[in-house]
Amino acid sequence: MTLADGRSPDPPRYFPSVVLENRTLAPGTFVLRLSGCGALGGTRAGQFVMVRGEWGYDPLLPRAMSVMRVENGFSELLIKAVGKGTRLLERSRPGDRIWVLGPLGRGFPPPEARRQVLVAGGVGLAPLLMWAEEAARRGLQSHATLVYGARTAADLVLLQDLRSTGVELMLATEDGTAGRRGRVTDVLPLDGTPRILACGPTPMLRALHAMALARSLECHLSVEEEMGCGVRVCLGCALPGTERPFLYACSDGPVLRAEEIRW
Repeated sequence: MTLADGRSPDPPRYFPSVVLENRTLAPGTFVLRLSGCGALGGTRAGQFVMVRGEWGYDPLLPRAMSVMRVENGFSELLIKAVGKGTRLLERSRPGDRIWVLGPLGRGFPPPEARRQVLVAGGVGLAPLLMWAEEAARRGLQSHATLVYGARTAADLVLLQDLRSTGVELMLATEDGTAGRRGRVTDVLPLDGTPRILACGPTPMLRALHAMALARSLECHLSVEEEMGCGVRVCLGCALPGTERPFLYACSDGPVLRAEEIRW
């Protein structure tokens, strides 16, 4: 990519942010609200950031996180503590410094006046909540249905935020404690050949991938792959593609069309 005058754009650089709030939503699930994030002002739903705290060299690598909100120089990240890095982030306190690189990658297509079904699993909710809030700002919320699934009711978070967007909300839990019993793929409304936007665990995305291809539906999947750099240097986030041997989640994605992926 080159600019109009022939120069290459400057590469993204890490910038320091400060934790304003660390809000627990459920055991192990929390929202970090950060200040000093003016560089994220143009972030699209589905793009991500690489983040690390000032914890030295263990762990060495930053962690990739979807962006949930950006407004007036502040940003919010929805995080689930599953490993050493995210557990350290869970211990963040107001005033702590967090280093951020972004926005990175390719996001979801923007809201349109057509039928769209959003599918969120776990903390895959973050970019889809951002998308739903953008739809509400554009007056397009009536065209969208958000299907949100988790193992149990306690794992369903930010429900009031979702309802405030005005999009139709459908819940599914594997144990039946909220919404329909089952997985999101069991309750997915496919009437009217909707465009599907999804973010969540890889097994969920694989199932949606198969459903979309079998029905010739437009489907955009935010893939989860291990990332070491976020800028296509380490090549650790490769996954098989249909038009070329490999795609890279950090630069080609993380949002990919179903037909691009060879699963």
